[in-house]
Amino acid sequence: MENMDDKLEKVNFLGGYLASARSEDQILDMAIHITRDILGFDHAIIRLLEGDALLSKKYIGFPREAADIIIHLDEGISGEAARNGKSILVEDTTKDPRFIAGVENCRSELCVPIKYDEKTIGIFNVESEQAAFFSESDKRLLETLSSQMAAALAATRLREELAKTEKLSILGRMASSILHDIRNDIHHLNISSDLLSRKDVPPERVVKLAGLVKKSADNIYALIEDIFDFVKTGRATLVKKESLIAETLEPVAEQARELGGNRVEVKLFVEPGLAVSMDRRRFRRVMLNLARNGVEAMPDGGTLTITAKKADGVVKVKVSDTGVGIPKSNLAKIWEPLFTAGKKDGAGLGMAIVKQIVEDHGWSIGVESEEGKGTTFTVRMG
Repeated sequence: MENMDDKLEKVNFLGGYLASARSEDQILDMAIHITRDILGFDHAIIRLLEGDALLSKKYIGFPREAADIIIHLDEGISGEAARNGKSILVEDTTKDPRFIAGVENCRSELCVPIKYDEKTIGIFNVESEQAAFFSESDKRLLETLSSQMAAALAATRLREELAKTEKLSILGRMASSILHDIRNDIHHLNISSDLLSRKDVPPERVVKLAGLVKKSADNIYALIEDIFDFVKTGRATLVKKESLIAETLEPVAEQARELGGNRVEVKLFVEPGLAVSMDRRRFRRVMLNLARNGVEAMPDGGTLTITAKKADGVVKVKVSDTGVGIPKSNLAKIWEPLFTAGKKDGAGLGMAIVKQIVEDHGWSIGVESEEGKGTTFTVRMG
């Protein structure tokens, strides 16, 4: 059986880890797994307080339907612990009328409030199939762990609020640029719609005007989508599933061909059967941004090459152009919001969002460039 010194060492380790965690999910996941190693419980659940309801955020050993139960402050052991801000140790749940059964054969329960600045923000509930399994020492350990977790959660939320404030400030500074871009595209839409309504417009002119309408509408939509993605804070909620990379890259290559017209040759090479767990919509945003940038970097024409293959166990997707290249002094700046490298169009959010989406997936992105020869972006998916 593990002695108290070993348990305290793990508590200290958890505290150090939580101090560097960057998201709520990271904090809760590590907390519940390290605590299981320390206390040896059979089931556990962490619930955070939203209004007067305790909502499940992370759990082990509970069936989904039990974890999804919403517990209010006037219900059960968890509700009382959150309401009073005091830990509750139950040696025999069969004799406690407050007990709400979430799993079969639960005989003892320890519920500790998660408190920050004297305010309860949730509860950490652990259970065992043995009666009188948890001790007063276990209660003190779980209270310490919960305090560490509360401080880490508060720090993460503060970082997210500061990031949101900073992003809103950036959007305020770039409002004139955003409005200018939208005004230009609306102007194009108005002129095109007026011309299209005339009966004497030749067919080839109709095709050209229809293309301009579509491009202007796409520009407005992309700009609005960029703004919404940019102001989000924290790790995005991804809808991930195993997907064939070719199914995303083939439409991207087609759109790049439309953007480049006759002046840009677009090549696509994808290793057959290559699949990755991803949010396809967001991955498509990344690839479209990179492809669009590549086409725009070749005003006099050139070649855009998109490749995807697996090497050394890692899937790499590369987007290369033979365009003007990026000066070395600007390479580190391209990921910054508002940085446009002299481009006439765009609000300067594209590459900041690319990096954000890539990192939300747990991937990485790098860039290599040489002035006058071109640029290559590499997304490492793993």
